[in-house]
Amino acid sequence: MRTPEPFDLVLTVESHGWHDLAPWRWDRERRVLGRPVRLANGRAVYVEVAQAPRGLAFRAVAGGRLSAGEAREARQALATCLALDEDLAPFRARVEALEAIRASGRGKDLPDLRWALARGAGRLLRSPTVFEDAVKTLCTTNCTWAVTRGLVSRLCERLGEPAPLDSITFPTAAAMATRDERFYRDEIRAGYRAPFLVALARGVAGGSVDLEALRLAAPDQAGDAAERIRALAGFGPYATEHLLRLLGRHGHLALDSWNRAKLARLRGKRRPPSDRTLRRWYARYGEWAGLAMWLEVTADWHGDAPTWP
Repeated sequence: MRTPEPFDLVLTVESHGWHDLAPWRWDRERRVLGRPVRLANGRAVYVEVAQAPRGLAFRAVAGGRLSAGEAREARQALATCLALDEDLAPFRARVEALEAIRASGRGKDLPDLRWALARGAGRLLRSPTVFEDAVKTLCTTNCTWAVTRGLVSRLCERLGEPAPLDSITFPTAAAMATRDERFYRDEIRAGYRAPFLVALARGVAGGSVDLEALRLAAPDQAGDAAERIRALAGFGPYATEHLLRLLGRHGHLALDSWNRAKLARLRGKRRPPSDRTLRRWYARYGEWAGLAMWLEVTADWHGDAPTWP
């Protein structure tokens, strides 16, 4: 698979926590990323990539021979997950211009993103479908990461389907829509999220909610995408902006208690700055403000001794 330059598989996979959630499998030592995906015809295929001297080595495993069309679809699904289609050239140009200002001493609030320029950071791991990203986003709200991991694992175990290499697919909207709130409260232990998961699944399965169209929308339609996401049950400011981030819309900061506290520590503040102050810090990045902020708060994840939250 061809990749943009520069590109680093580890930086992309570990750009945030999705790689730690089912049904992803990440072997950091071997630098191999894999997961099952469902093709348009309903067939489950296990796909994986590994860092290669030029680009990425790709493999697809299925129960029986894959057609050329199926192989292309599987490869494209993984390319989508790695955000290989996202054009980061405008972001890199903005960072380079602002780095000159920061280095001159005239941009004291600007983050030092030289590491991101040098290593090609900025691509965020996504799911094959916006529906999966939306469900996982709901599972991150108001809880610890251990709770999120448990919620997603139980969703796959209870509602996913067997796939090659002893893997289990992420459940479809149709599968999730067949269950009621009690199932999500008792079996998935989703708590207050139960009605939101039911509403999201039934909206997508029934056709009244078209999440996949959000990924195809033009960048200048970010405002419309935000309105459509905010209209979904359970999607407050953080969840809306987090999902926008995974859609490549970086104009918002997607602030939560963790990144507020992390920024206070990084900037030597005794308490988290106001959201107004945080927005001012990144205002000069414009439509890339949220990505600049995310790269600042996660920079220490990508050193010699990764510091995960």
